[in-house]
Amino acid sequence: MVVPVTRLALVLALLPLAAMAQSALPSGRHGDGHAENHDWYKKLKQPDIGISCCNGPEDGKEGDCRPTQAYLGEDGMYRAWDGRGWLVVPKNKIISMPTPDRQPHLCETYGRVFCFITGEPLS
Repeated sequence: MVVPVTRLALVLALLPLAAMAQSALPSGRHGDGHAENHDWYKKLKQPDIGISCCNGPEDGKEGDCRPTQAYLGEDGMYRAWDGRGWLVVPKNKIISMPTPDRQPHLCETYGRVFCFITGEPLS
């Protein structure tokens, strides 16, 4: 009888860790993480036309730049999560540079990508 209680205790102890691991991934939704990085975003320029990547306000509620999840597809194109689906990132919108959290960041509105910042590659 002690064994099942011990297993139950272990499972209950590990649940918060599993939840934290799930929540550690950026949502990619507008506003999530924008305010924390606004000062950095406002210095970024779109690589193809030279205007700002960031068109959102400082409060982060409407910010178009935010941390995201991304991957490099077999076709050589990046895909970035916008909170609803995977967007194909145009090559002329990619900025290959470190980010404050070493993760990818996306500046986008209504499916139009302004900038995609690759962050540090995972080793």
